[in-house]
Amino acid sequence: MKNSHETGWALLLLGSALLLVQTLPARYWPDNAGLLTIFSHPVTGEAAAEGLAWREWQDHSAATRMTPRAARPQSEARRP
Repeated sequence: MKNSHETGWALLLLGSALLLVQTLPARYWPDNAGLLTIFSHPVTGEAAAEGLAWREWQDHSAATRMTPRAARPQSEARRP
């Protein structure tokens, strides 16, 4: 496997980081409100308009996929 030694070191580092994180006391972790303030940023202006247009387009494409399709006429069963 190409670069398998690099993958092994990356997995070892990831595993050790996860073990270290599990040992931290709960007081070092923010609550849900704290996480939301870290990762949520208000979007304004042109980017907000583009996001709204994207969501509307997604809603429209999902709605058109879910429209009932006309039933195809069933052909007679095949005969041997």
